[in-house]
Amino acid sequence: MRIVKTFTLFAVWAVLFAAAAVVRLWIFIWRPRDPWRILAHMTRRFVAVLRAIIGIKITVQGDLDILDLQGALITANHLGYLDGFVLGSLFPVIFVTKGEVRRWPIIGLWTALCGCVYIDRQRKGKITRAVEEIVERLNQKASILIFPEGTSTNGEHLMPFQTAPFAAPLRAHAPVVPLTITYRRIDGAPVSPANRDKVYWYGDMAFMPHFWGVMALKKIEVAIQLHTPIDTAQYKNNSLSRRQLCQACHNAIASGLAQEKQHLRAPRTSN
Repeated sequence: MRIVKTFTLFAVWAVLFAAAAVVRLWIFIWRPRDPWRILAHMTRRFVAVLRAIIGIKITVQGDLDILDLQGALITANHLGYLDGFVLGSLFPVIFVTKGEVRRWPIIGLWTALCGCVYIDRQRKGKITRAVEEIVERLNQKASILIFPEGTSTNGEHLMPFQTAPFAAPLRAHAPVVPLTITYRRIDGAPVSPANRDKVYWYGDMAFMPHFWGVMALKKIEVAIQLHTPIDTAQYKNNSLSRRQLCQACHNAIASGLAQEKQHLRAPRTSN
């Protein structure tokens, strides 16, 4: 079953890869006014197909109208590469990822075709350029997905957020949507420290062995808690407001994690 699932995923991905190349060629030739928004909607459709093959089931909590927002900065906690499949299938987004991804074989070209923004956190000049690219995409009503922790974790603690990307929504006057992502069950078993590494990917974990393990899973159940969008009109475009906006997102996501822990600790009753 795992072999069939893996073959199907890569076969479909190859077709989608070719389709993305065609879309980029069409954009290059016809020069539409909002190419980034077009790419964001393309990405959602593509990622939704891949997510279905992997076997990820999503429960969304909150105002579902938020899913239709355009030109928003989507922020979330980060537990591994599966987060991209989950959130990229819900929102028409362009991803923000670390700069070295651009140099990865095949994956780098795929992310470039999808309009990803790359952040090189070791070089401040590159960060400034990345913020400008995010602003450009937001102004075209393409939503942007970032993981402000800057890396994935084992979920035990929410790391401090990096403030630099929050300059973009302030400059573009774009709404910011904090959300909390929680993996609840793996093949029917509650996620715990004993089995979480089957879906979490962090630290120095090797990618291919982990991905091969994911392909053996039948169903991964994920909960997404949508928090109230933050109107950036209430903030000034300066470093203080950037830190305040960053902290407001951190607080919202942290509260979602706390609520989820209470939900998991709540006693279950049977009828």
